[in-house]
Amino acid sequence: MTPGLHRHVLAWALASLLAAPGHAGAVERSRWLMGTLFTFRAPEAVAAPALEAALDSVGSLETRLSNWRPSSELSLLNAAGSADLVSEPLLAVVDSALALAAVTGGMFDPTVEPLTRAWDLRGAGRVPDAHELADALSRVDWCLVRVSDRSVRLGGAQLDLGGIGKGFALDRAARILAEWGVRDATLDAGGQRLDVGAGEQVAWVAHPAHREEPLVRLVLRGGSLSTSSQSERFVRAAACRLGHVLDPRTGRPLATRASVTVRAPSGTRADALSTALLVMGRDAAAAFALAHPEIGVLWLEPSGRQVRADAWNLRVAEFAHGVRLTFHSSGSSLEPLTHLTRTP
Repeated sequence: MTPGLHRHVLAWALASLLAAPGHAGAVERSRWLMGTLFTFRAPEAVAAPALEAALDSVGSLETRLSNWRPSSELSLLNAAGSADLVSEPLLAVVDSALALAAVTGGMFDPTVEPLTRAWDLRGAGRVPDAHELADALSRVDWCLVRVSDRSVRLGGAQLDLGGIGKGFALDRAARILAEWGVRDATLDAGGQRLDVGAGEQVAWVAHPAHREEPLVRLVLRGGSLSTSSQSERFVRAAACRLGHVLDPRTGRPLATRASVTVRAPSGTRADALSTALLVMGRDAAAAFALAHPEIGVLWLEPSGRQVRADAWNLRVAEFAHGVRLTFHSSGSSLEPLTHLTRTP
């Protein structure tokens, strides 16, 4: 494990620890899947086999949805350009991705695979020349993809489901737990969590640039919480630090230092929307949040030694010293606010 990856894992381990529900005798199971650490917890010891089965479901999805595996079903679809007998999971996630692309006006676009390759974001990173970038960008258009019955036609596009795959996997894992009769659990996948059950939970959201530093504590009741930022994954090329979130309008990695955290009813929706709202920028993200009161949004952006925080449709319990917090909530009840001592 490289030092950078080690720090990344430690940061998310801290985030998971801070967010863990306080059940005495809770059972926990973890596996490294989809490029991150999946940790599932439930309060009953009897849930152990169910958690293993849920993790098995994520592992099965990885073999289908991963762009990192040349033999995956998704990689084979991208190579062929079409398929007539697509598996139910791949068909479902592609259908969801297209629906969320439509809802966000293409700010979430699952066809950014040519750009991912042009910038070599799964490798050492590189800066494509203008011709290569224009060629890749010309093949990014979610409207080219057609889904019908069991078939998918890409129309010259290629799919990258990295912006929705973890959330989809969490939803499928929750379905497995329901089949086992587990009604209370917390499912964590790196920068995203899904709470199963109606109980009230709390979760910390970290500093956009310092993932080990908690800044804002949210109060949640079910649903999924997903955070997107450029500090989560990046590569370096030509003395530049390249983030992994691509703007489908320009074809370039985002330059923002902000992070966006989305609370949504499903993992699939939270995952894609956190990416989309980061691409939109703060003002457009604000308009989207106010138009969709069923989702909560937290925008964090460093400003000198402080962090600007904007919250829409969320319950905030605490925030760290140095955070300037503004609420734009639509009918949300807010917890009393206190300040935490920020770690130097």
